[in-house]
Amino acid sequence: MMSDNHLFIRIHGMAGGQSACRVIENGKIKFLSPENAGIALGAQWFATILTNLRKAFPTCDIHGTLDCRGRLSSALAAMETGIDAVLIDAGSHDLMAQIESLGAKSGCTVMRALPATEHVYKTGDDYLPAPELDRRLAAFLAR
Repeated sequence: MMSDNHLFIRIHGMAGGQSACRVIENGKIKFLSPENAGIALGAQWFATILTNLRKAFPTCDIHGTLDCRGRLSSALAAMETGIDAVLIDAGSHDLMAQIESLGAKSGCTVMRALPATEHVYKTGDDYLPAPELDRRLAAFLAR
């Protein structure tokens, strides 16, 4: 069975998050937003999804990483909304140090690169129905 300790589940909305929570039930779940969601959808959008999932699935230990590549201000908004981690483009050393310092103060991990491909499960929740999302994730985790 695939370990979920290093697995990130990329979701595009509630359907993917709900599917992961149904399949994993009582474990730690690390969600990854869509690519560049910080600039396209915003930190509050992702924070609301995480909050709603935590309320609906209280036995799941839910964490989220917002992809803020393309706009550093999205990372700051993510920190303000309580998102666990942000993914940003590597910038100047001084700016990165400041962002990481703010992240540490707010409890938000700052990531400079995507996790390795084998550690990112793409749900397909932007086009697949719920039963298929559940089936595919369960099969993936059983590997």
